[in-house]
Amino acid sequence: MNVTVSDVPDPLAAFAAPTREWFASSFAAPTPAQSEAWAAVSGGASALVVAPTGSGKTLAAFLWSLDGLARSSPPADPMLRCRVLYVSPLKALAVDVERNLRAPLAGIRAAAARLGQPVPEVSVGVRSGDTPAAERRSFGRTPPDILITTPESLFLILTSAARTALRGVRTVIVDEVHAVAGTKRGAHLALSLERLDDLLDAPAQRVGLSATVRPVEEIARFLGGPHPVTVIRPPSEKTLQIEVAVPVEDMANLDETPTSTSTPTSTLTTPPQVLPLEAVAEGPAAGPGPRASIWPAVEERVLDLILSHSSTIVFVNSRRLAERLCARLNELYADRLEQAAAFGQATAGGQTTAKSTARLSPADLMGPAGGAAPPAGLEVARAHHGSVSREQRLLIEDDLKSGRLPAVVATSSLELGIDMGAVDLVVQIESPPSVAAGMQRIGRAGHQVGAASRGVVLPKHRSDLLECAVVAERMRSAQIEAVRYPRNPLDVLAQQIVAILAMEDREVDELGALVRRAAPFAGLPGSAYEGVLDMLAGRYPSDDFAELRPRITWDRATGVLAGRPGAQRLAVTSGGTIPDRGMFGVFLLGEKASRVGELDEEMVYESRIGDVVLLGSSSWRIEEITPDRVLVTPAPGRPGRLPF
Repeated sequence: MNVTVSDVPDPLAAFAAPTREWFASSFAAPTPAQSEAWAAVSGGASALVVAPTGSGKTLAAFLWSLDGLARSSPPADPMLRCRVLYVSPLKALAVDVERNLRAPLAGIRAAAARLGQPVPEVSVGVRSGDTPAAERRSFGRTPPDILITTPESLFLILTSAARTALRGVRTVIVDEVHAVAGTKRGAHLALSLERLDDLLDAPAQRVGLSATVRPVEEIARFLGGPHPVTVIRPPSEKTLQIEVAVPVEDMANLDETPTSTSTPTSTLTTPPQVLPLEAVAEGPAAGPGPRASIWPAVEERVLDLILSHSSTIVFVNSRRLAERLCARLNELYADRLEQAAAFGQATAGGQTTAKSTARLSPADLMGPAGGAAPPAGLEVARAHHGSVSREQRLLIEDDLKSGRLPAVVATSSLELGIDMGAVDLVVQIESPPSVAAGMQRIGRAGHQVGAASRGVVLPKHRSDLLECAVVAERMRSAQIEAVRYPRNPLDVLAQQIVAILAMEDREVDELGALVRRAAPFAGLPGSAYEGVLDMLAGRYPSDDFAELRPRITWDRATGVLAGRPGAQRLAVTSGGTIPDRGMFGVFLLGEKASRVGELDEEMVYESRIGDVVLLGSSSWRIEEITPDRVLVTPAPGRPGRLPF
């Protein structure tokens, strides 16, 4: 079923007075996505909202639930208090949504007080891999009204005693559903949602939020499982301004010195502590010297773009490139500051007075006019990726939003739905992984209703230029890749069966019916289902598997399945579909909860006490290496190795 704007009379008519007053005082009018979504969810239907970035999708999903929580009293049983569950594919997005809910909650409370109505107290909790252990334990005793979590954390809650705190859930909001639907992670989430429904007296209403995706019917089936889903897809009014820019005159001739729009590159020197992005030429020691590279021109162009805009996100496709490019941008910026200072001294020694020199800001030498040049001594960019600690990521995000940091060099960690405020430019280095990913990344700029999103794509070589041109054209016309959810991934099925049986015994047919309610397993053959049960119960096809321990018991006389001792521990320590990368946590020496980030095991193996590494654009000295973590102390200004 599809809904159009003409079907919606007054979008705010069904809301309580405090909610209506807050919304009217904060926004000119609801967006089409919001109007249509509220009309659908207010009637109890599950809905899929498909709209581009900056269409107000978060409020489209949340406002009706917030209004319901505000106008009703909490249940008498505190274990039924959690009535709204929000599932985000990214920890950073979960934290961002929790922060963005504060404004409407505070506004509704203030409006209720002005109208003389009871002031609602709606609590919001976050449960993810970054949540401290004490907060995770408290959820099982005093659940909040709204729980914000990730697919993996939802699985862990359902596989523990804390699952009883989810028995009051009435609405499930799945954000960026297109990002997980086409992967095994999505199949894992679909089974978790059916496990959640199995806990409840009635199936929860599901609201999915998605950027432009096709085919929409496939995503709707994935979201709803056995239940119908209303598709909300208003006409798109989002404008993408995408430019593919080649930073050199001729990509076939890179021997010429790269030029900058502000400062001759030939006057810049490369500090010895961090190599430029172009790697040392491979081959034997007696081989030819370093090859010509496009990277010096790319670095200069990116810095010019950063300095000519207020707030910029630079997207790259790997963590290693994020750290290297960030380090080079900060070095080039320092070089330009030194040149600006030297120019000022030379001018003061000539005919120009010191007073007139003061009016020549470093920005006059550093980049085109119109941007916000950062003060001397500050970094022009910070690196943001999954190996940077949660605290550092939050600090970097806050600095970018507040304008204290001109740019962030990020991987996909900032790609999905995160509201980065006043970002006015996105730079993409080389072709994005997909058209959909490119649209998500460019959409970080102008992340407001009605604002245009501007992006610049910089290719690395000639074949990359062709790919960038094709992807940019497809982004402009929204010709994204088709998404198809995986059918019957048996490894995911085995994981979830062990987790389900670790909590309670089930009959074979009953468990099979639960599994087949999830869209990825709707067509699961009986032979495949029984084959997985056989394997988990220790009935293997050959003696080659004899050393594998059975995980469940299958009483074939009664048809009852049960988990073996240790099944729950196995499920919670081995759950999910994100591969284990063998990462070592990096912590400050002498402080317990001071996580700095992560290093991969190969880097740790090659490191020694006293080495200095770069992580999150900061230098850290290794003081101790334990079997599962690396202890460090700050080493500001020290040259360091890149961690990837």
